[in-house]
Amino acid sequence: MCHNNQNIRQRPFAEQRRSLAALKLSSLVFAALLSGCAFQTYTAKPLDLNAISSELRARDPMSVDFEAFLRNQGYTDSQLPLKSWGLNELTYSALYFHPDLDVARATWRASVAAEKTAGQRPNPGISVDSERHSETSGGISPWLFGLAIDIPIETGGKRQARIDRATSLSEAARIEIAQTAWKVRSRVHASWIAYQASAVQSRLLEQELALRSEIVEMIEARLRAGMASSLESTNARLLMQRTRQSLDSEKALQVELRARLATHAGLSANRLGSIELTDDEAKELQARRQAFAQDPAQQDKLQEAALLNRLDIRAGLARYDAAEARLRLEIARQYPDITLSPGYSYDQGDKIWSLGFSTLLSLLNRNEGNIAEADAQRELEAARFKALQAEVIGELDSRRAAYLQTLSTLNDSRQLLDAQRERTGMIERQFEQGIADRLELTTARLENLLLQQALVANETRVRRAAHALEEALQHPLENPLPMPADPEGRAATE
Repeated sequence: MCHNNQNIRQRPFAEQRRSLAALKLSSLVFAALLSGCAFQTYTAKPLDLNAISSELRARDPMSVDFEAFLRNQGYTDSQLPLKSWGLNELTYSALYFHPDLDVARATWRASVAAEKTAGQRPNPGISVDSERHSETSGGISPWLFGLAIDIPIETGGKRQARIDRATSLSEAARIEIAQTAWKVRSRVHASWIAYQASAVQSRLLEQELALRSEIVEMIEARLRAGMASSLESTNARLLMQRTRQSLDSEKALQVELRARLATHAGLSANRLGSIELTDDEAKELQARRQAFAQDPAQQDKLQEAALLNRLDIRAGLARYDAAEARLRLEIARQYPDITLSPGYSYDQGDKIWSLGFSTLLSLLNRNEGNIAEADAQRELEAARFKALQAEVIGELDSRRAAYLQTLSTLNDSRQLLDAQRERTGMIERQFEQGIADRLELTTARLENLLLQQALVANETRVRRAAHALEEALQHPLENPLPMPADPEGRAATE
């Protein structure tokens, strides 16, 4: 009898020990799950306006890093450091220094990070509970301990649809890097055309002003000798003053255009002011233009390539793929996810294993609204893509016609200039023979110079027409500059 009483007294202590062991086991499992999570810590990174401003002003085109970048683009040690810059060097400077590319690369990296988010699986959940009953008769433990794990399971291929959508958006962002690089190159090219045209016109206006000054002096001498009228003198002076005003305006414009060129090249005006600029591509342009104008097959090939490979067309395809993936995702969301909940509980001496199952009931809606919105978005992207291709076809036809027309006008200007040069040469020979006077010779040289100005104006129109055609093709035409292809580097392009 005494022995039985002792067993009754010891039973509660044994049950309590098992309960404590179960609690410890639950705690260990919970701690193990938490320890498996590598938490990241927040690090503040405030923007320093002064430091950013100083960095932008300190961009040095003569730096070692930029020279290394140029070596990667094919420059040799004998060419470095650069003694003079042309369009290619300015373009590489823009691709290396311009902050627009930093924005495009940051956008792409954010899209790549979104791919990780799309591929994440839902985390399981865990719950631990304990209770203490007031009823402890019969030596039964008053404690209840429970452990349950919730395991979510996605259905309908939602995760893959999210991944596909994020991948398509990331591809579109990667193409946007190349698109941004093309825009950077295009701005430099347009600024270069305007600056070179202004520089050449300034030199020609200086020569014109000198010739008009000579003409004014000769007419005034004739006026004093009674061989010319005051009206002729007045007209000559007015033309000289008009030329001087044009020259002053052109020089002021040249300063503005050089500052704009520096901005587009990613440099400060002071940095670019210390660099000698030369147009070393001018001699090779005529052969390239003639080859393009006389080769319809090349024109058709470039047009076909533009319709298939233009950067904005490729980005439009990627955005359409993303819209399709979103529609797949919304359709998959018709099917609710399920959650499995295996559990274990210790209830006053009883060991209970359980398996739960939970899901949502699609009674009030089956995601019809989101499906309709995603379907409409897909149709919108398809309409945008078709409209873009139609726009590209129209641009290509009109800009190619304009380019070929300006080439024809430029050839006519060259023929007129050649004829005037022959006439000027004839008058020079007559002057040497005493047949023509100095005023006639100076006037012929002035006519020659005016035709040169017209030729320069037509040359500028050709360059601008070529630049417009390049924009439609999104392919180099007159300046086949090799473009870097490093989306993570300082100059990301296609």
